[in-house]
Amino acid sequence: SLILALAKASGHKLVRINLSEQTDMMDLLGTDLPAEGGEAGDFKWSDGAFLAALKEGSWVLLDELNLAPQPVLEGLNACLDHRAELFVPELNTTFKCPPSFRVFGAQNPLQEGGGRKGLPKSFLNRFTRVHVEAMVPADLAFIASALHPLLPPPVVRRMVAFNT
Repeated sequence: SLILALAKASGHKLVRINLSEQTDMMDLLGTDLPAEGGEAGDFKWSDGAFLAALKEGSWVLLDELNLAPQPVLEGLNACLDHRAELFVPELNTTFKCPPSFRVFGAQNPLQEGGGRKGLPKSFLNRFTRVHVEAMVPADLAFIASALHPLLPPPVVRRMVAFNT
């Protein structure tokens, strides 16, 4: 993906989180789990992927953003606005977003169905929108030729035709 290439080129770790209609904030923040090697009833906090990435100052790609339920979107607001922080009620702690921390969102068009919904304009305004068109066979042939310059053009064309 574009974000993966940017992260790699800039030396940032990227954490990709796929969202769905069943995602809740605790999936992103974390939960108490039975303590490894502990006694019965001993629990220990385990960070979720989003909180762990925030603490590390990593980049986060929230994929299928328009499948996420409204409470998840609202829970992310403080990270995406001027506050740049995340409050975890279970820990009674606020985590400040480090300067290297970035959040990217990706979504497929509403027409693809599957529970996708339009996101509120107030939420979308927190992002820079980039629309990416689907690749055509000529794009795929160009990429294949650039990655494998020793392949003869007829072979590249047949490979692209087979896969499109």
